[in-house]
Amino acid sequence: MNDKPHKRGFTLVELLLGMSLTLLVGGVLYLMQSTGMSTVRKGTSQLLLTSEIRNKMERMVADLRNAKEILEIQPDAIKMRCYKYSAEKPDPGEDALVTVSYEVQRGGRQQVLWRTENRENPVKMLSLDKIGERIFQPFFEAPDQLSPAGWSYYPFDMVSNDSGQRQRISMLRITLDFKQQGESAALVTSVSLRPAATRIRQPNWKFR
Repeated sequence: MNDKPHKRGFTLVELLLGMSLTLLVGGVLYLMQSTGMSTVRKGTSQLLLTSEIRNKMERMVADLRNAKEILEIQPDAIKMRCYKYSAEKPDPGEDALVTVSYEVQRGGRQQVLWRTENRENPVKMLSLDKIGERIFQPFFEAPDQLSPAGWSYYPFDMVSNDSGQRQRISMLRITLDFKQQGESAALVTSVSLRPAATRIRQPNWKFR
């Protein structure tokens, strides 16, 4: 009589079941890792893009804060005269005025925001899949008897383009609504045109 223990191996069904479970668990782990990496890349890409656009907006805001007057303005374009500050001229006069314009070029695969100073070559500020059409929303100051300050802000009508109201523009709301590679976001800020506002409230005031 043979008393040796009987050795039993895995059946084909058990092997197939084990392989299926292994593949299932591996697939789930790969999917989780892939989704996590995609989310990280998406977040990083959007953060870098937003940071770049914020830097360009700060440059635009700096020009507007030093603007003496708005020469032309449309929802996606603006032309103004600005005081140009420098280390050599920390308190510039009228001879330091420059003409600065921002304009969106549409058409083609990319929409480009250009900055031009005087007659120099335009500088590309942004190149994106889409840039919102309503970037600049200007407001002018006018007397208001009901206001404690004696004046209030009123929206500037860019269609009628009244020159008197345009000269009194002293506040703008800037909205950079953009889309790039499937990502979209919007940056919004408001800026006061300091020389313009001071000149309106003190008519006899001079820059120097």
